[in-house]
Amino acid sequence: MAITPFTVEGTRVNLVPVSPEHAGQLHVILDSSDEYSRWTSIPWPYTEEMAEQWTGGAAGRWEAGSPDWALVEVATGAMVGVISLFAGVRNPGSFEIGYWLDKDRWGEGLMSEAVRLSVEAAFEHLGATRVEWLADVGNWGSWKPVWRCGFRREGVQRRAGRRLWVAGLLADDPREPACPWDGPGPTAAHGQALDPSRPGALVAQFHSTYSMPNRLAAHQEPTLDIERLGMRMSLIGEEFAELVGAVHGARACALVEEAVAQASAADDGARDVVEAADALADMIYVIYGMALECGIDLDAVLAEVQASNLSKLMPDGTVKLREDGKVLKGPNFFPPDVRRALGLV
Repeated sequence: MAITPFTVEGTRVNLVPVSPEHAGQLHVILDSSDEYSRWTSIPWPYTEEMAEQWTGGAAGRWEAGSPDWALVEVATGAMVGVISLFAGVRNPGSFEIGYWLDKDRWGEGLMSEAVRLSVEAAFEHLGATRVEWLADVGNWGSWKPVWRCGFRREGVQRRAGRRLWVAGLLADDPREPACPWDGPGPTAAHGQALDPSRPGALVAQFHSTYSMPNRLAAHQEPTLDIERLGMRMSLIGEEFAELVGAVHGARACALVEEAVAQASAADDGARDVVEAADALADMIYVIYGMALECGIDLDAVLAEVQASNLSKLMPDGTVKLREDGKVLKGPNFFPPDVRRALGLV
């Protein structure tokens, strides 16, 4: 679908169709550092000829349905970056968003505004049904602008020698963060965000963050003869009681809590690690099965719970534990927004 080039006006930046007149500024910015080539396909060194060739091809890309805009600062008239929408091949209603910003202007919120402007242009003027974002795992700088605009990270895509985060935004999605910020920074959870479809990795991250035992990471033999076994069984009982209460009500929850206490008191020290491993695996299987049948996106809920769990640190980065070893909540703790994860808001 051919698109007639158009400008999108913003508060701090305008999106202006890329043209050959931008070649000089493009060359100066991209040739100034190899930082751009670290996270993008932009080569370095970046020559004047490359800049002229790329800007000269912009009209053809608009004609092919894939717009390129120069980010022009309103206050100075200077070009500070580029944002592009690549038309989907398999899904004609989708666009992939890509962008870069002059590294001297990082952290000022300019790209967040540009992303919002380009997304609105895609939905309102280009007939988009979905805008997609991909970036190398760990590219927090690229993630933050789309996170602010409401993109939802949907998983990790494997490519030869690369692993890419994938996120998407639909036309009727809210233009605000769909989850708590999970990257580095003062409002961040601790550590790198992981793929929520790998719950074992999420829990390992939690254990590492709060200095909790991990025999698997230490390559030690499996055993049930551990100091915190009682606490672990108690937590499983608590969560099972909560599930029963959510499904069958408060009286049923109380009955389960009573039964768990009686079972703990009747402990005869069996400690069969093979049977325990089998039961734990079966529990995971049937839990995911129930979620699927109930239409619950458990991976999305896990991502929300993980961000919440990692917000329990004290302001000085220390960990406060209950007597039995359970992690207590620090003042910066935020509860998981499960309704949001379920798409019920």
